[in-house]
Amino acid sequence: MNPGHHLPSLAVAAAVLAGALVLGAGTADAKDLVVPWANKPATPALISSLLPKPLPAPAPKTDAPRCTSSGLELQPVDGLQWSQNSGVVIRLRNTGSSACLLRGAPDVVASASGHPNVVATSLGLAAAQGEVANTPAGGLVSVDVSVPVACASNPGGGDQGYPTYHRLVITLPGGGTRTIGGLNLTFPCGMAVTPFFMPKPALTYAPYWIKHLKPQVALPTSVKAGGILVYEVTLTNPLNRPVALSPCPAYIEHSSTGIKLEYQLNCAFLHTIPAHSVSIYQMKMTIPDATPSGPMTVFWSVIGPGTLSSHATVDVR
Repeated sequence: MNPGHHLPSLAVAAAVLAGALVLGAGTADAKDLVVPWANKPATPALISSLLPKPLPAPAPKTDAPRCTSSGLELQPVDGLQWSQNSGVVIRLRNTGSSACLLRGAPDVVASASGHPNVVATSLGLAAAQGEVANTPAGGLVSVDVSVPVACASNPGGGDQGYPTYHRLVITLPGGGTRTIGGLNLTFPCGMAVTPFFMPKPALTYAPYWIKHLKPQVALPTSVKAGGILVYEVTLTNPLNRPVALSPCPAYIEHSSTGIKLEYQLNCAFLHTIPAHSVSIYQMKMTIPDATPSGPMTVFWSVIGPGTLSSHATVDVR
């Protein structure tokens, strides 16, 4: 490696570590410190435990008055986006001035001239990935009508020889009907209907301030094949607030020659980066003997959401 490149010796690293231990809090201005490399391989289980987890979803509100048929307006139907299913999604708009609740499943009957009616059986709400909840004024409440094309009695999924039905009649839980025409449904495997539902709200997460850090890789000019590449990564905090390295992030380093390593940062040494400050981390990468001579690009990134990544090139000799 280039002896002129500024990398901490073991003595300097030991002195820096001693200074950090005296500080105790682990929140020193990191621009004056170089955090020693820690031999802490990141296993898949560890990486999974470090990724942000969604916050518990609040319980859906179901305290509104029951929706009335006169306050619900039928919307154009859409195809059901389920695998091997030609069913439809039926939506009703709440035209009232306040929220209402439509609970339960409708009765759904398919009819066609000269053919017996097909009556939908009950299907659990879990199939719809929704929840029973108040429908706000102007909002849409949905029900899924499942028409599977493959089943034990029709494993091939073909619909040849089955009559085509063009009309569905749905009867709302509180009374009132809606007729949907212009359909082309066949029922090789029958029909089923979910309860009315509202979409589940999007998942929310606690702020993940780590994703705002900006990394910068600094490599020496050269490294020997079969040796250890010692380099630095600077993490800059551009925010007006400190960033706690909690949970302690894991990172991945890989090279254009096929090296790939995953480790966890040394957060015991420094666990908070102050606002508008930097933290410099020592990194180590073993270079295999068979690594070809010439330029090698090293990529470094934090594992998790965001774009915390940087790269630089070193000459392998």
